[in-house]
Amino acid sequence: MAATAKSLSAYYTALRMILDNTDQFYLLNEQLYAKPYPSENREQVKKTEAELEERVELASDFSTLSGNFGKLTGSTAPADVAASASKLEGEVETLASVKASSVEQGALKAALQTLTTAAKEHKEREAAKAMDDAVKGLSDLFAKEAEVWNSAEMVYSTIGSTLAGNLVDGNATDNAALLKVALDPFGLSPSTASADLNAQLAPLAKQQIAAKKSAMDSDYLQASNAMATSLDEMSQRIHTVAEDKPMAFRSAPLSVSTVEKWTSQIMSTGSTNTTATAPAQPASKPAR
Repeated sequence: MAATAKSLSAYYTALRMILDNTDQFYLLNEQLYAKPYPSENREQVKKTEAELEERVELASDFSTLSGNFGKLTGSTAPADVAASASKLEGEVETLASVKASSVEQGALKAALQTLTTAAKEHKEREAAKAMDDAVKGLSDLFAKEAEVWNSAEMVYSTIGSTLAGNLVDGNATDNAALLKVALDPFGLSPSTASADLNAQLAPLAKQQIAAKKSAMDSDYLQASNAMATSLDEMSQRIHTVAEDKPMAFRSAPLSVSTVEKWTSQIMSTGSTNTTATAPAQPASKPAR
């Protein structure tokens, strides 16, 4: 469970980066194409970023709780579990809702309250049952909010790919990089393309943008589904332990690797994290 919760924290971190870049896309559209980005819209993006940051911490602390819970029979473990569960309870209490998820948050909070008490009182069977409920609560919360995060990724890829296409149309890109496939085998590198060559390569550049957008959306959906599968599998495993049955698997679910691959890709692209300062002159093509 610790590995799955850690993966969930990375997943939320990647989504937060996506929101930050989406904010920058909107700013560039406003600066280059006079496309309005109202302050209330930007405030909503920033609010959602803050809510994601809360989930990053929640998932990270859940990973810590899981590690402590695995050592519950140790001399100091009950106090560690109680402290971790109590901290998580407070985080759930202040967790902003991006969807009508009060039922899921309430169930998670109640389970953590029970876990805190059971751990303090060294009632391991009750603690196991409470941990079972807490893990299920985390899984249910993720499932309830999945639609919101799916929408955020779609906006990110759509706005970003449209902006990139507009920049290609406005001759604001160097399309010579598309020649690398022909030159690399011979140890050659493309130079800055002439205006004519750049225009000739523009259709290929836009095809590449479209293909990349499709791959981005597909990779995200695979990662999101894999995250849900991992949480569900961990919930089932914890339930097995709570029922005093032997656990068949102890390694992290295979689906975790799919999430890790996606988060690594997003992290490698980085975040702009700056205010757009592009020149204010209009591009040659209107924003679509």
